[in-house]
Parts: sequence; C-alpha cells; structure tokens
Amino acid sequence: MSNVIELEFSKSQAIQIYLPCEREKINSFVNVSIKYKKDNIDYDLFINDFISEAIKSLNSLLNKALNSELQIKSEYVERGIGYYHNIYSHELWTTDKLDIDDPAENFLIWSTPSHVGIETYIYNIQDEIYIEISPIYKWNSDYPDDEREYETFEDFISQHQIIGIININREVALQWQKKCFEVLEIAESNDRNDLKKT
Repeated sequence: MSNVIELEFSKSQAIQIYLPCEREKINSFVNVSIKYKKDNIDYDLFINDFISEAIKSLNSLLNKALNSELQIKSEYVERGIGYYHNIYSHELWTTDKLDIDDPAENFLIWSTPSHVGIETYIYNIQDEIYIEISPIYKWNSDYPDDEREYETFEDFISQHQIIGIININREVALQWQKKCFEVLEIAESNDRNDLKKT
C-alpha cells in the first residue's frame, strides 16, 4: 500500500509507518503513527504526531549508529537500556533530583504517551546496530481510571521484559536511511510547493 512505509527486519518483523495520505502528498506536518509488527502482533511506537519529527529522529540516530557513535555501557547490555531508563525516570518523578544521568539520553528514537507505555531506542554494541523496543512504567505521573490496572513501580521493574531487541545489519540500516531520505525529500518539496501557493 502506498500509504504505509515498511522498514523490514525479517519476514515476521517490521516497523510500519502509517501515512494519512499517499506518500507523494505528504508534507512535514502530516501526522503519522508508527507500529512494530512482530508475529502478527502490533505495538505502537509513535502516535499521531509530525512525520518530520519521527523520520528526522530515526535518520539522525541511524547516521550515528552506522558510524558506531552510539555505544552503550556494557552493564546495560543484558537487561536492555529500557530497564535502566525506567529506573532513571521513576527516580526523577519521585525525588525531583535533576543531577542524575539519563542512560537513554542519546539513544531514544520514539516515545509513546504514558497510557501506551512503549519507548524505542537505537544503539551500538561494538560494531553492531540494535533497535530495542521496551515497555515504560505508566504510572509515574498518572493513575488509572480503573485501579485494577495499577501496578507499583517495584512490581513493574521486577518483571520488566524487553518487547523486542533486533540486530540490524549494516545493509538494512542503509536501506532504512535511504527511505528516510526519500520521505524527507518528498515532504520538503511539498512544503516548498505549499508555500508558493500562499
């Protein structure tokens, strides 16, 4: 379909960017949603926000990852960076400490609203590129309408499991980068044309 851009990992896994119109008609301010599809299950990664923000973020971090500039600390490898980002976020909310380091600061591509609770990261482990999709704790700043949904942070973090951690080979990363460039080029061209009309 011309209104879905697919970034494929494998036959059973892909990131899909859902456009509200045909690709040729997008501009920088159309809202898109992005999903991770794994074994016929969809996970929201980016919800109803500007395509330029989504694609520029991915493109910028892909560039850095291709140059091996996104090395994560070795202690983050086993549990994933999302686990440590959750601990950081919870500490920030509960203590108001502003001098603590965000372990995901350089690696976060997309974040969903807290009621969805998923974040997407990209990083290097040596020369390899990884995308990590991880749940985030939903109740730092909110409380559910249905209290049965509530979970303490301690329970959440003790059961924290990565949704997906995918090794992207260099060729795939370059293909994704090419798609990002094409989308941004179309959007910017349409932006210029729209300006001429006004």
